[in-house]
Amino acid sequence: MVIIQGRFTKCSLLLTCGLFLAVGCAEERSILPDLPRIEAPESFQADGLNWQREDGFSGSDTAVLSRFFQLQPGMQGSPAVAGVPVIYHGVQNRRRFYWVQGTADGPLWSCVEFSQGRYQFLEGTGNPYQTDAP
Repeated sequence: MVIIQGRFTKCSLLLTCGLFLAVGCAEERSILPDLPRIEAPESFQADGLNWQREDGFSGSDTAVLSRFFQLQPGMQGSPAVAGVPVIYHGVQNRRRFYWVQGTADGPLWSCVEFSQGRYQFLEGTGNPYQTDAP
């Protein structure tokens, strides 16, 4: 056990510890890069289809995504699908649910696509909303 006696010694020790913490934390902040942000557009074109962003979950969106997680229980709790997805609707009841996360190497995204009664899990890096070239 260490006993610190004297008011000056206690104050000096506290100031020194505080200074080391402040300098150490300041250096950590400067090491972290600014993570790129990708804004979800109102609409985009991919795979020859137009996709329109929805403002939130509808009852059918919830049912479609819930069914995906029932069919793929290993995906529940996965960091790839953490948080609230951005939802896009296409023609003929097609849906896409996107999760985008910033990393030091660039955006990392995951997508659950529902089309014609089937599910497909897509993932990649960069901008997932990149519009097809005409």
